[in-house]
Amino acid sequence: MKILHCLAQLPNRTGSGVYYKNLIREIKKQRGWEQAGLYALNGENRCLDLDLDYIYPIRFNSDELPFPIAGMSDEMPYDSTAYSRMTPDMMEQWKGAFTSKLIEIKDDFKPDVIVCHHLWILCALVLDVFPDIPVIAISHGTDIRQARHNPILTEEHVGSLRNVRKVLALSGSDIESIHDLFDVSREQIVVTGGAYDPDVFYACPGKNSGECVPASPFRLLYAGKITDSKGVFELVAAYRIVRQTHPDVTLDLVGREDQETLDRIKELSGDDPTIHLFDVESQVILADHMRCCDLFVFPSYYEGMGLIAIEALASGLHLVSNMLPGLREQLGRELVEDPAISWVELPPLKNLDEIVDSARHEYIESLAEAICFQIERLKTEGGTGDFPFDKIASCSWDCLVSKIISVIESVI
Repeated sequence: MKILHCLAQLPNRTGSGVYYKNLIREIKKQRGWEQAGLYALNGENRCLDLDLDYIYPIRFNSDELPFPIAGMSDEMPYDSTAYSRMTPDMMEQWKGAFTSKLIEIKDDFKPDVIVCHHLWILCALVLDVFPDIPVIAISHGTDIRQARHNPILTEEHVGSLRNVRKVLALSGSDIESIHDLFDVSREQIVVTGGAYDPDVFYACPGKNSGECVPASPFRLLYAGKITDSKGVFELVAAYRIVRQTHPDVTLDLVGREDQETLDRIKELSGDDPTIHLFDVESQVILADHMRCCDLFVFPSYYEGMGLIAIEALASGLHLVSNMLPGLREQLGRELVEDPAISWVELPPLKNLDEIVDSARHEYIESLAEAICFQIERLKTEGGTGDFPFDKIASCSWDCLVSKIISVIESVI
């Protein structure tokens, strides 16, 4: 079996990039199939540690593509270009570069099946170049958001994706959107969810054993994009309220910062020295940092699934999260109801992921209340001794890839 994996972004540092990399690794581990990868680089000449037999990188910030990688989110954790801001010339260059590389792969690698990440422009090109090869597309949620925000771009450069054999969706709540936006029949859609890597995200021995109260300071953590759509600035405002009751807490914000971000956080926090903002280069470093913290806060307003929250749980952190449908579906009823997690009602939103101004104050109060509840629970109980590690294990990569392998085998 020869599989081609296609991604129009950097294969790390985002949810889809991590998914791409881990899927390749697990297929190699479980089946040993021959694999090739098409992916994007921002002019880097470094090894990405991918378990691929053949690599076909597309280099941005180059003579052929003199601009940064186009990202499925308008804010990416690396230099990027928003699809909505691409000129016709840029789009022609983009499509030309990927089409040429796909034709090269067709002549050179000759795949038996293709796995394409995102229901977007690259998927349409793959279907054009490989009309007789089964294509399995993976929706990461950001494609749905792009299509809703940019309907003209979608119609002109994506169109109908009805010829994909299967679409892997993160949650059942995405099925109607995928059907409506990309002309894919409901019967083609398989809900598989996402997964975490248990070799990277695991708890320290004895954590949540019920025998030890968290040390001071009590460390809160957020990791992801530092943007309005992730609720980060509301988190900073909620943190100020939490500090009034729990002055021994700190807040780490892990994500790519810029001067505007720093200025906004300083203004919201009163330049609070207990808030630390920094970035990490790899999942391994992030996981090490998670194991040093106590509570993960996930105030995002829109997620395809919210894998980072599951990675935090696997690392032994209690969780405060907005009620994100994809995340709750992935966790399942027993985990959703576990006391290690506190849920916050999503506030009224506009444009999918922007909080309505009139709802901001009430949401901040609710977020602060949920954070305080988990802090008090951990301080008084020292963990309950029954942290749901066994339930979280069902969300690991080996389980997910076993499902995906079954889908691959069904289309051959």
